[in-house]
Amino acid sequence: MTKEINQNNNVFQTEPVLSAEEVLDSSVQYLKGVGPKRAAALLKCGVRTVWDAINYFPYRHEDRREIIHIRDVKNGEFVTVYGLVDTIASKKTRSRKIIVQVSIKDASGYIYGVWFNQRWMKDKFKKGQKVLFSGKAQVTPFLQISNPSVEILPDDFFPEDYEGTLIPIYRLTEEINALAMRKVIHAALSRGLSFIEEYLPEKVLKQFSIMPLREAYKIIHSFDYPAEKLTEQNIAIARRRIVIDEFFVIAMGLLMKRRRTEQLPYKIHHKKPGELVKKFIKSLDFTLTDAQKKVTREISDDLVRNKPMNRLLQGDVGSGKTIVALIAMLIAVDGGYQAALMAPTEVLARQHYKTIRNQLSGTEVDVKILTGSTKAKAKRDIRADISEGKPEIIIGTHALIQTGVEMPKLGLAVIDEQHKFGVMQRNQLRGEAEQIDVLVMTATPIPRSLALTVYGDLSISTIDEMPKGRIPIKTYVIRPERLARVWEFIRKQVNAGRQAYIVYPLIDESDKLPLKPAVAMYKKLKEEIFPELTVGLVHGRVKADEKETVMNSFREGKTDILVSTTVIEVGIDVPNATVMVIEEAHRFGLAQLHQLRGRIGRGGETSYCVLVNNDKDDRLVQGKNKIPLQQELIETTSNSRLAIMSETNDGFRIAEEDLKIRGPGEFFGIEQTGLPALKIADLIGDEEELRLSRHIADTLYQYRDTLKSETRKKIRCRLQRAFGKTIRGVDAG
Repeated sequence: MTKEINQNNNVFQTEPVLSAEEVLDSSVQYLKGVGPKRAAALLKCGVRTVWDAINYFPYRHEDRREIIHIRDVKNGEFVTVYGLVDTIASKKTRSRKIIVQVSIKDASGYIYGVWFNQRWMKDKFKKGQKVLFSGKAQVTPFLQISNPSVEILPDDFFPEDYEGTLIPIYRLTEEINALAMRKVIHAALSRGLSFIEEYLPEKVLKQFSIMPLREAYKIIHSFDYPAEKLTEQNIAIARRRIVIDEFFVIAMGLLMKRRRTEQLPYKIHHKKPGELVKKFIKSLDFTLTDAQKKVTREISDDLVRNKPMNRLLQGDVGSGKTIVALIAMLIAVDGGYQAALMAPTEVLARQHYKTIRNQLSGTEVDVKILTGSTKAKAKRDIRADISEGKPEIIIGTHALIQTGVEMPKLGLAVIDEQHKFGVMQRNQLRGEAEQIDVLVMTATPIPRSLALTVYGDLSISTIDEMPKGRIPIKTYVIRPERLARVWEFIRKQVNAGRQAYIVYPLIDESDKLPLKPAVAMYKKLKEEIFPELTVGLVHGRVKADEKETVMNSFREGKTDILVSTTVIEVGIDVPNATVMVIEEAHRFGLAQLHQLRGRIGRGGETSYCVLVNNDKDDRLVQGKNKIPLQQELIETTSNSRLAIMSETNDGFRIAEEDLKIRGPGEFFGIEQTGLPALKIADLIGDEEELRLSRHIADTLYQYRDTLKSETRKKIRCRLQRAFGKTIRGVDAG
């Protein structure tokens, strides 16, 4: 609202009174010195609003407290030097890489800035410009800094006037240099920082030595803060505060969601495991591991509580999660309820259907499957049966959450491979009232820190023990030049009565990605490499009935080699398959490679996984690993991230490494979770702050009635900024 003051017939108009939301959500375009063109460039960095700019954090700080003469630079030191641009050049190497070299000089000498494959850097400089280079100095044999931080200075700059400090270093694009980015962020802070309120009570800040939020923003961005106080220690304290902010928001949001779910009307009353469950466990031709027994108890205890179950069941590939989930479903069936199992792919859904039907063949439990490819009449009949509560166990894909499927007696929903589904699908299967029990299964082990964050609204059960007698899979990383030896090894394995998988990342050729496609390679493998063997092909575009025919042929041993894409990533169980070759392995995440590898090693024979590393930039050294029966040298990558696959079969360790390499967003598809992205927090390095944030959220929620109404309002506003207005405040119970 605009205020007007009339005094002596003069009208003075003040600035509009804007809310925090209006200011923080306003476009950066309207900040001083930005405009439409720069705003478009900032959008490439994910910066659209004032709030985005304030939360665009530096990935490190450079010490520019002192400029030194070029003659005083020593090899290996991190330095900041000032000079005038003297020469600008670029050249192409034999491997077609572009190298840009820019020399600057002061009265004492020259130093080069060198950039690799950044052709655009050449256009940033003009002869005679005043610049600062910062970075690690090297003598090779010329004095140079590789990929230095650059600051192009105004003409009126003089080094004797320089007041150095610790400078925040941001990720940039071609269109925005370091100085311009700092100016944008400082303009955003000038505009919006006063609208960011401290929501944690003073008592909490003091008890846990947490810096106030506004002060943390000032320090992390080196904004309006005394230079002498911008120390490494204070920057670390400021970063800690913002990390706690990110984790607290997620922890409180998930805690509120969990508490709301527990307070919903809950009319399901499961019984303790009865005769059906006991007879089923006795009928198994193997003994459950101690870990399976422990997890089964956790789930059954949860089911008989008078609150909806929300539990994550995780374990390594082959640890026996499906049998535990089936026991949980039988507990529901024993109490007169239906149980549904939803899988991400039709291949996996059909695998579950066959396995569960076989395991329940000695019972009268009715099992049905419903997928997208189910014929129209059969689909209508199954839906009608489901609505009447006839099949006790329903297995399917996303077809289970489509309109027209009513499950009035649904008491337990099991969702397999949760990372393939978004939160919305999970909630759809549960129904709008969210009053059924949910068991989420994932065969991709989730690092504890990520599980605490992404699954903060779920209890977690972990099967941390493998069935006895499992023989570890032997894994090798090779160059494509060695494939002829691998094909010969596969031939020997097949002649010994075994089977093999060969996996490719693409179905067809791509102009954008020069990768081997499954369809073309299937033809070559079938006609040229293994003409005497039976080779099958399966991928995502194969029709469901044809896919089922191919998979059945492989399961029954009629097909020797199965060529596929990652459609076989989860749930496929063919104990006779002992070899897996994964081409273009560098294109996959480690967790996905581990999943694919889990398709073998399911029988009593030693299994072999061969990862073909086509990455030309990854240097190799000779290894000493040999494939038995072949007795020939196979190369292994020593400095490749793929090396971890040849070192361990432990899915939890691999998941930790994958999280370090890719970060939570790529590892998990964080956008599927509905949670705010982590801008500065590190799930691996900041676990202490994660636990503290959860503790603070738990405590504030528990004692929410004693908080001042103003504090509750501020917490609610912070949560709404992260989750949107749909989330209720801590005062909403």
